[in-house]
Amino acid sequence: MTMLEPVMTLPVRIRFSGTPSAETFHMIPRECARFHADWKSFLAGSGVIGSCYATEEADQPLVISLNFNMIAYIEPGKNY
Repeated sequence: MTMLEPVMTLPVRIRFSGTPSAETFHMIPRECARFHADWKSFLAGSGVIGSCYATEEADQPLVISLNFNMIAYIEPGKNY
């Protein structure tokens, strides 16, 4: 029997507009880089309004759909 390697993820805290606290999502590095590139494009006024991103929550894959207009702020790469 072989053991599965744990998936390396990077935490990203996102606080959505109208909510008092932030949520932490764990993305694989490639997906995290794509999210950050899209977010920077949004902030620069490129017209990107969001996308779907793969996350790993409780060792289970999950796809989240983010609308950047609903995000108040993000904190990339911090462990909580």
